[in-house]
Amino acid sequence: MHILHFHCPKILRSSSIRSSLKLAEPHIQFPQFSSLLVSHTNITNELVAAGEDDEDETTTTTQFPSSSSAADSGVVGGGGGSGALVVNRRRQEGNPVLKYVRNVRYEWGDIGPDFECGPTFGVVYLSFKYHKQHPEYVYTRINGKAENRYRNKVLLGYCNMEEPRHVLRELNMICFREAWTLVVVYTVEEAAEYIELFKTTQKKEITIKKKAIDDGGDSSMSDERRRNRESAIGFLTAARSITKTDADRIFKNLFSYQCSSFISSPFYRFLLLGSVSAKMSDVPEDANAGCPGTGSAGAGKASGCAGCPNQGACATGQGPPPDADVPKIQDRFSRIKHKILILSGKGGVGKSTLTSNLARALASDPSKQVAILDVDICGPSQPRMMGVEDEEVHNSADGWTPVGIQPNLTLMSIAFLLGDKNDAVIWRGARKNGMIKQFLKDVDWGEVDYLLIDTPPGTSDEHISLVQFLLQAGTLDGALIVSTPQEVSLLDVRKEVSFCIKTKVPILGVVENMARFVCPNCAHTTLLFPTSTGGAEKMCQDSNLELLAQLPLEPALAKALDNGQDFFETNPDSTLAKSFMDLAEKVKAKLK
Repeated sequence: MHILHFHCPKILRSSSIRSSLKLAEPHIQFPQFSSLLVSHTNITNELVAAGEDDEDETTTTTQFPSSSSAADSGVVGGGGGSGALVVNRRRQEGNPVLKYVRNVRYEWGDIGPDFECGPTFGVVYLSFKYHKQHPEYVYTRINGKAENRYRNKVLLGYCNMEEPRHVLRELNMICFREAWTLVVVYTVEEAAEYIELFKTTQKKEITIKKKAIDDGGDSSMSDERRRNRESAIGFLTAARSITKTDADRIFKNLFSYQCSSFISSPFYRFLLLGSVSAKMSDVPEDANAGCPGTGSAGAGKASGCAGCPNQGACATGQGPPPDADVPKIQDRFSRIKHKILILSGKGGVGKSTLTSNLARALASDPSKQVAILDVDICGPSQPRMMGVEDEEVHNSADGWTPVGIQPNLTLMSIAFLLGDKNDAVIWRGARKNGMIKQFLKDVDWGEVDYLLIDTPPGTSDEHISLVQFLLQAGTLDGALIVSTPQEVSLLDVRKEVSFCIKTKVPILGVVENMARFVCPNCAHTTLLFPTSTGGAEKMCQDSNLELLAQLPLEPALAKALDNGQDFFETNPDSTLAKSFMDLAEKVKAKLK
């Protein structure tokens, strides 16, 4: 992992530091400084300003690859070969930063990032206030294919908030997990200065001086070196949730304490933080955001470990053991071609209604086998909607057999396991997760073309466990996110989008339910929920998502579902039935 956090906005302004920023292949890639440090663990590499001499040192000069060599490596930008800074017109026209870009020439271009500083260098610009209002935006950008074509990827964050701690911590973690470099600036002038710096460093050189270091014990340290050691360890423990013991161990493993006073320089600290980010990357995929790493002395004991499923195992020093049930889940799902999550941020938006009718629309093709898994543990509704509320699940040596609805459509739900349909399921998260795992490993689905998974609203334990197990067991085709036009619903949909991006679940698209009301007498349509912010259509445009359907609200559908009837049989010519069939075709096309 490569991450730099510029706490001080004036660090890179001196000409000596600027002249030494030119890092190059194969081990040194600006701004991924950790490559330099990890690649040379037996020596101390000191970055010095050009012109300083030392008779006992070996000096090597390296340079960035030219545009042609970058093209040969397959990393090519989209701004042409004029040598100018390329700016994304669609996103950056009118940005006040451009007023202060005076020392390099820039031109508009059709590129993925906001600024292309070279064939291998892309920059995405983000203000903290905008991130606070649109938290899903940064995930869309740093996970975009066009933005990730560059070898060096920088998120240039403009800190324009009085209290930026929470935003800064979130962006730090995002960049750490996605292997982006975070650079924080505090004025638009500084943002322009860094952009100019990134552009002008293409042709500059870096001088690396390697000096052999005596790796004696701590007793041989001078007072100055001891102070430098304490300064470096103090920096580490302040930068992340790292204990002094962790910092001491990391420093011993990566560096020698007998390095020069350069250790205490701000630039060296940036390099040190980059190497620590790489060293501390032993974080389980299902860990909490504040995980200190399984190799940390605080593993299982730090405040960020509270509630983590690996807490007990990490506290013993062994780390999380492999899940013995994952191979069983893999075996069950090996005959399921496509697995689709149906998600919603808020309850009552029609997620279960969409699941049941989309399943019937897919099953209208008799050559396709369709199944529904209802993991809404506390509010299962699929059996009622499908007209099989009184059925029971058959348990055999092969596992649970799902309930058949029609020859090519089956259903599994916890409602089939309850003695009374009115019984409340009052379970904590661990028991819910256990039931979800049992559904995944014990249900004998057979050959299935489409498995639709109806989930509860929100982003709770059920969603985390489900995604974790499915991704460990194989592939997950993606998620359909259901919303209604109101902003109160879209607020939670944006959180659902953020959840999918963080857990690396592809988003197939968004479905806006109850987009309009269809009169049962005259078939006239009316906007039932007038949008105040543009509805799902505007949200999809802002988040670069596809709006797959805008489904009308028909009272006939509610009646059919309450009675457990097939809406496509009772109302074959309705507008809503045709909309569901069109949606099914779009989903099929996306899964091909």
